[in-house]
Amino acid sequence: MDIVADGSTVEADKQKKRKFLGIYFTCCNIYGRIYNYSGKQYEGKCPRCLGRLTVRVGRGGVSNRFFTAS
Repeated sequence: MDIVADGSTVEADKQKKRKFLGIYFTCCNIYGRIYNYSGKQYEGKCPRCLGRLTVRVGRGGVSNRFFTAS
């Protein structure tokens, strides 16, 4: 673990910058997060059944951070 000048850790700084969407997966009645690794889309899967989900980023999008996937 590396310490930054302000006393925080590098891992904590990386987690703050990771963009995510909160998703309620109706398939398994569970909440999860999907992350934006490429800058073009959010990708992830249901934590229980591993069903994949991709959400594209585009112009005229919404500012919501939480969604329901069925």
